[in-house]
Amino acid sequence: MNNTNQGFIAVHVGAGRHSEALKEKYQKLCRQACKVGMQNLKIGGSTLDAVVETVIVLENSPLTNAGFGSNLTLEGTVECDASVMDGTKLQFGAVGAVSGIKNPVLLAKRLCEQQSIKIACGRIPPNFLVGNGAHVWAQKMGIQTLPPEQLISMKAQKVYKHYKKEVDNSNIEVHNCTKKRMDTVGAICVDKQGNIAAACSSGGMILKYPGRVGQAGVWGCGTWAYKDKYSIGTSTSGCGEHLVRTSLARTVADAISDSSCPTTSLHNAMKVDFIDSKFLYGLEQKLGGVIAIRYAAQEGLGDFLWSHSTNSMIIGYMNSSEQTPVSHMAILPSHEVGKKAVVEGICFKIAGNINTYE
Repeated sequence: MNNTNQGFIAVHVGAGRHSEALKEKYQKLCRQACKVGMQNLKIGGSTLDAVVETVIVLENSPLTNAGFGSNLTLEGTVECDASVMDGTKLQFGAVGAVSGIKNPVLLAKRLCEQQSIKIACGRIPPNFLVGNGAHVWAQKMGIQTLPPEQLISMKAQKVYKHYKKEVDNSNIEVHNCTKKRMDTVGAICVDKQGNIAAACSSGGMILKYPGRVGQAGVWGCGTWAYKDKYSIGTSTSGCGEHLVRTSLARTVADAISDSSCPTTSLHNAMKVDFIDSKFLYGLEQKLGGVIAIRYAAQEGLGDFLWSHSTNSMIIGYMNSSEQTPVSHMAILPSHEVGKKAVVEGICFKIAGNINTYE
């Protein structure tokens, strides 16, 4: 492996309520995404390249609520949010409520990369574009666009019709649908030198209002990454409004950055800064999840952690020294959903063995 990059990659397909019948398919998808991202890293791609290629696999699957197969808005359309952060350059790019983009994370990446490019007349390159403006910019950048209806999967259409009928009949309110499918996707990648990047992509909640942007498109809420004493990366999932109010991606990153025990610090952050947050006061359930990496390049040692207050969260990870990725479905007992958070994790050594713990 002398001529290849070495690193560690982690993914999630959301914190929400995953069907037990589809568990194996979700876990297989996580493993496939990890393999694609790791292959990209090994052939010389950057951590930003690797994390975006990983999320593209997730966006292209009808199983996930991102890209193709996204939840539909109240009007029956697809509007996607996505963001990336290059933790080495500390650059960020995001899109919100954008339609007709096959891979929103690719558009977010291009916005991130454009931060380094000077444009005429001293203008500032955008790092966050929404709606039609994002779509037009994508076309100018040569990013694939397609008729918006081509992003609608049969599954999403079926779910939409079911809940739209119930809402139209006034049996339930729109917000009562949102707990069903919040499986935003995301990924983090770190290489042996400590370069790190993170990404997040989402179709938003079922029957969301057109134009609504969730945490996946918002600075510090969907994803966060930086390289300092430790390389830190996070990607979140759950109820977007809850994650935005608590800036969860950045909050978790800050909590584990200098801690002697990142596992304890993550649990504390999820309890104090999320579940017990004054910004979520009065809510019956606080629904969120996060994956996080903390890596020390000098020692080549890191921690990969995940936490959620939802029914379930499905994650995957792969070390460059391993041939096979690992995937896992974490479960929280029903009576604790929205009131407590579970924390699990593994420690890893790049180009070494992985030991697990909980």
